[in-house]
Amino acid sequence: MNQAATHFQQAGTAFYLTGFAILASGLMLGLLTLVQATAPDLLGRAAKGLRDRPYLSLGAGIAVTALLGTLARFAHPVAPFALVTFTGLGLFGLAATAENLGRRIAWISGKEGSRFSHLATGWLVFAGAACVPYVGWLLVLPWGILSGVGSLLVGLSVRSAPPPALE
Repeated sequence: MNQAATHFQQAGTAFYLTGFAILASGLMLGLLTLVQATAPDLLGRAAKGLRDRPYLSLGAGIAVTALLGTLARFAHPVAPFALVTFTGLGLFGLAATAENLGRRIAWISGKEGSRFSHLATGWLVFAGAACVPYVGWLLVLPWGILSGVGSLLVGLSVRSAPPPALE
């Protein structure tokens, strides 16, 4: 193969992979938006739990992931259940983490926004980090998913303030 054809093939591969990454990020944002629309109160409590207790959320996420991983490894009949459970918790957790991250970015810039804009901003940061080999794959996304999974437990365990009494 001559040099021009090799460069053309490499450029086509790079173009295809970039387009695929953009499409996959857009589809994931749509899925996270669906999760946010399905359970806004759960995500709000999880984001508050992550905001108030980030280290406890990360520790709880590591514990839940270790438990589900152990079940999947050693209890073969429940392995599909453990995988589906982790996937569901991971989606909800990633949505909570992305919303929390987006809210912090908006706060730093001195702007307010909707919950969707916070979710989209946070997911844009995660999608950009996923494009960085090893740093995004092995540090940023696992932190986001594990913290989010733990924040679901932390958010559910924190009691909300009772509603004000009507007079």
